[in-house]
Amino acid sequence: MVFRLKPRDERFFTYFDEMADILCEGSELLKKFFAEYAEPESTLEKMNKVEERGDQLLSKVMRQLNSSFVTPFDREDILLLVRELNNVIDHIQGTMEKVVIYKAGKPESIYVLKLADVLEEAALEIKKAIKKLPDIRNAYKEIISSCDRIRALEHEGDYLYRTGIALLFEKNENPVDVIKWKEIYEHLETTLDDCEDVSNILKGVAIKYV
Repeated sequence: MVFRLKPRDERFFTYFDEMADILCEGSELLKKFFAEYAEPESTLEKMNKVEERGDQLLSKVMRQLNSSFVTPFDREDILLLVRELNNVIDHIQGTMEKVVIYKAGKPESIYVLKLADVLEEAALEIKKAIKKLPDIRNAYKEIISSCDRIRALEHEGDYLYRTGIALLFEKNENPVDVIKWKEIYEHLETTLDDCEDVSNILKGVAIKYV
């Protein structure tokens, strides 16, 4: 029989959920922004506030780790997961920021919109996996399934990125526009890479704590 001097600090599960919600909010805002391209400056300000909430939550988790006696997972795993979730949020904000600062305008390529769709799907799948963490021993198969789905979405994003970049160089005669959109494509692709990094952390946690 195992006795705990202090109960496990369950607040971290709430923090995970909050970070996943912020991630989904950011991905949804980016997708809508690409589709409508309405009021870019004010929309970027909304995104900046989303990113700021992620940064504040990361700081809160770090403070809580320093004061919690018993955590649900290893402290390193908790910090890795929250940091990587925040990285995704940062890159979503960075993508929108580039579009606005560069005055790139509404994307003409369908592949930019498709990448935003895939990113939103990945964010929702991350949220789905994180919701299962409190019951990890019983739900680890579902968590791993979500992680595999995120990896598949990242591979789909790689294809969309390569195809979009190829068409960008093939059909755009303005070198400045090529430079602008190439960076935006790269930022989107990096964001999906970060989503896969989150899935790898989640999968490692699921395997470790079964």
